[in-house]
Amino acid sequence: MKVVIQTILNVEGNRGYRNGEFYVRDNEFKKDPNFAVAVVAYEWIQQQKRETGQRETIIEKVAWNENDITQIVREIVPVMPEDDLPF
Repeated sequence: MKVVIQTILNVEGNRGYRNGEFYVRDNEFKKDPNFAVAVVAYEWIQQQKRETGQRETIIEKVAWNENDITQIVREIVPVMPEDDLPF
């Protein structure tokens, strides 16, 4: 499934708007479209943060095809596999 994601991020006081087209797995999209798109949006925001040098970033708004998923994206927490723990 192809979707258009829009983000408004505040990077240390500088607001920026970006949008892009992304593919979401069809089977994930059928289960829960908002969450499936939120995961893709979260990954894209992490990429944007790396591009800005990991500066303090506030997620102001995230939407896909005019569906607001800001809160879902804010609640996503990356999961580390237990085998990769540093101790």
